[in-house]
Amino acid sequence: MSGISIIIVNYNVKYFIRQCLQSIYKSDFEGDYEVIVVDNDSVDGSQEMIRQEFPHVHLIANKQNVGFSKANNQGIAKANYQYTLILNPDTIIQEDTLSACAKFMDATPDAGALGVKMVDGSGSYLPESKRGFPTPMSSFFKMSGLSRIFSKSKFFNSYYLGHLSAEHTQVVEVLTGAFSFMRTDLLKKIGGFDEDYFMYGEDIELSFQVSEEGYKSYYFPETQIIHFKGESTKKLSSSYVKNFYGAMSIYAGKRSSASSVLWSWLLNLGIVLSAITSVFKKLSFSNLRPLIDTGLLYLVVMGLQVLWAQFYFGDADYYRDASFGWTYIFLVFVIVYSYYLFGQYDDKHNFKHMSYSFVVSALAVLSIYSLLPSELRFSRLILLAVTALAPFILFFTRKLYNKLILGISAFNSADGKRVAVVGSADSYNKIGVIVQRFAGNEALVGQVTLVREHESDLGSIVDIAEIVESRNINELIFCSSDMQTSDIFRTMAILGNKIDFKVANNDNTTVVGSNSKERVGQWYTLDINFKIDESFHRRTKRLIDVAVAVFAIIMFPLFLFSPRRKEIYNNLWSVLTAKMTWLGYILPDAELAQLPVIRPAVFGLSSMNSEPHQSNLWYARNYSTWSELSTLLSIIFARQ
Repeated sequence: MSGISIIIVNYNVKYFIRQCLQSIYKSDFEGDYEVIVVDNDSVDGSQEMIRQEFPHVHLIANKQNVGFSKANNQGIAKANYQYTLILNPDTIIQEDTLSACAKFMDATPDAGALGVKMVDGSGSYLPESKRGFPTPMSSFFKMSGLSRIFSKSKFFNSYYLGHLSAEHTQVVEVLTGAFSFMRTDLLKKIGGFDEDYFMYGEDIELSFQVSEEGYKSYYFPETQIIHFKGESTKKLSSSYVKNFYGAMSIYAGKRSSASSVLWSWLLNLGIVLSAITSVFKKLSFSNLRPLIDTGLLYLVVMGLQVLWAQFYFGDADYYRDASFGWTYIFLVFVIVYSYYLFGQYDDKHNFKHMSYSFVVSALAVLSIYSLLPSELRFSRLILLAVTALAPFILFFTRKLYNKLILGISAFNSADGKRVAVVGSADSYNKIGVIVQRFAGNEALVGQVTLVREHESDLGSIVDIAEIVESRNINELIFCSSDMQTSDIFRTMAILGNKIDFKVANNDNTTVVGSNSKERVGQWYTLDINFKIDESFHRRTKRLIDVAVAVFAIIMFPLFLFSPRRKEIYNNLWSVLTAKMTWLGYILPDAELAQLPVIRPAVFGLSSMNSEPHQSNLWYARNYSTWSELSTLLSIIFARQ
């Protein structure tokens, strides 16, 4: 039957799949099509949202995560039309994507599969739009990073066909599972995706089967899509390396047993190099700043030691032979870690949280110092001095980092956002509320209109490059309800990848985007603002869990008077090992999927409402460290 069956496998990307579905329903395709969403047991409310907002979608709700291949095969079994599009949920298609692909397939009888040009959330071309069949060497070059260094080389980058232009339609070997437009009869004849692959590699196997049936796979850049998360949401994770290695091993075993030893050797070498690269990237992305701060504070301690020795003992070398080195390092680490817990290295940070850091770090180091043996103790004045200087030094290093790396002079890096909204006045007003909530009042620069309307506007989209440059705008939000997706792509192409782009959904309640294929997609939403899901509060909640558990061990006699002592000590190990949390949601709650996921709780909230969900919703939205601690203590020591 003429038409298109669109299959999307979803897992916990509620706001992204909403945008994806909206872009599909904005398509200019005049033929028949159906949308089949296979949900792999999402817990973020995806299923409820799809049922409410997209009643025409055929939703298959799995009770567990069955993997990408098996889930797609569930959808393929339901496909009724001539063509089938395998599409990722974190994508946005152009209005002409479906019609352009169908016309090309109609006119190209030898085409079994078709892929399009993909760009990430910054407008940068994604090389996985076209690929070659992996060989031992190409897989090694890919995993070792050589393919990226020599991106245009046919020899080093055959994995991504770097020698072939991204702007020309041409036959390629492999198409990505993020967007594969195929003939349904061919797809069913092949048997869909090979379920030996759980994640990664299944699209390579499918492309191989297409070629085995005598068809060709085409790369077709005449239309394009946004793929927000790129090839992987966690490129630096060990799970990515493990899954990619496993997929290549499966493929090697299926294709060439004779060269399996070579495959195994090169893949193992590649995985080692990839792991080493991953460690260095993680070091530079996550740990370099606190390591620098630790080193800087250690130098301050050493300098204070010399000054104190000279002033008090009259001998600058008085402490030369003292064995305080590791004590200094440990206490400085405690100081920096205290600041980390309270958000020193988060994008959002404020002076209130910095004051918490100061108090906690001071109490921590003084408590630890009091427990040290006498031979490891040094002057308390040095300890007090470095604790007092720490907030000023860390304030300076944070400002310096923001200036050198992010190009902003603000202490709070979120204050450096300068956001413009492209759309109508009504959309601008609604999106403005979201921007101010998540990025602060100063972040919103103004409105860019599609046609010049008022003198108060920044200008029209015709002058977008000049507006961005003159106003120092570093993020644009497009209102999809007011403009064509093709116009969004055109604007992204004009501005290049110098700024971040996000897209608002049709009713302007959610904004999604990602500024790199290396980073997990971001979303802002008007309807929900969960404090419990913020990094700062997740860390402090965990800190409270550990602190109360340790206190329960140390103060065992005191906790014997608690009416909850049996629950406390039965679950103590589970809390310490992060399998449970002390305080959490009231259960049962039929709408729990709409709330952020937290660990199973030892104690449920005391109901603040006759409806458990309302109590849970209030807790998630209004979470605070001090209310968590006070509520928990009142539960532990309350009389029954």
